Amino acid sequence: MNLLIIGGGVFLGQALLQAALEGGHAVTVFNRGKSRNWWPPGVKWIVGDRLEDLHLLMGGRKWDAVIDTCGYRPQDVEASCAALYDSCERYVFISSVSAYASFANTPISEQDPLAVADAVNRETINGANYGPLKAECERTVARAFGSQALLIRPGLIVGPHDPTGRFSYWPWRICAGGRVLAPGSPETPIQFIDARDLAALIMRLVMLRASGAFNVTGPNEGATFGELLDTCRWISGEDVEVDWVDQKFLEREGVQPWTELPLWIPTHDPQTRGFHVVDTTRARRNGLRTRPMAVTISDILEAGIPERDDKRRIGKLARERERDLLAVWRLQKAGLALA
Repeated sequence: MNLLIIGGGVFLGQALLQAALEGGHAVTVFNRGKSRNWWPPGVKWIVGDRLEDLHLLMGGRKWDAVIDTCGYRPQDVEASCAALYDSCERYVFISSVSAYASFANTPISEQDPLAVADAVNRETINGANYGPLKAECERTVARAFGSQALLIRPGLIVGPHDPTGRFSYWPWRICAGGRVLAPGSPETPIQFIDARDLAALIMRLVMLRASGAFNVTGPNEGATFGELLDTCRWISGEDVEVDWVDQKFLEREGVQPWTELPLWIPTHDPQTRGFHVVDTTRARRNGLRTRPMAVTISDILEAGIPERDDKRRIGKLARERERDLLAVWRLQKAGLALA
């Protein structure tokens, strides 16, 4: 197949590029070249900005599918849909499970309502409007391409070389030793998807000429926070002690879910408690296979542990703050036990 990848320079884009090349497909990438300026042999690279240079994709070029990995604002996605409407058979948009309006009723399925971005800022992307804007981008693609639109809703995308460090924080933290602060309960469910498994499914769905929305997260067999940390301990060989700290205590102390303490989404909040309880039946029936959690963790550690001032670690829970929180938590627990 002849494929166009919008983006392709970072993480998921690189995994998609690798999967496409391994599948024998012809690949063109369109991006600004800020993250990567060299490509494997045979890959066509068109340097351009989707806000100004979409005309570079016209001129009689034809693609079996366009895979849009970096659409965040509906006005930008609308422009690329309009420019490519006559040039491609299928438009694949990488959305997010964050596009759902609510996570109160579980499990979350593809039929659940999406968020609405009418009242949010559509220019600057932040944690508050990221999901609603992704939802509006989906609607834009669906309006333009109808049954030729393929909408991918991944959970947290993880793996080696993840530029965010949101999942990698935990194997890195376990390797550092000492007492580890963990949120809530070890039985809390978690979901995530290795970028390589996500890329493999996307390529399969493109080959199947699938359409509509797909939730894509894992592991297929399910996982809990406790299992994640146990696996990190087993792979690293670090016999650390894990203190499971009450979520409301963490909130009172100002610990930021998801960003400062990765993977943590408060489960006592009705609007967020189902974030890690997303139904992936449709994706699994169409070929989603997720590698064991231990393999992803091992690959992350094999890629190396960054220094503390690395951008992937900035903003995460600092060791000094972790120690202070654990000290206060232990005192509070002791007081409750004596009361």
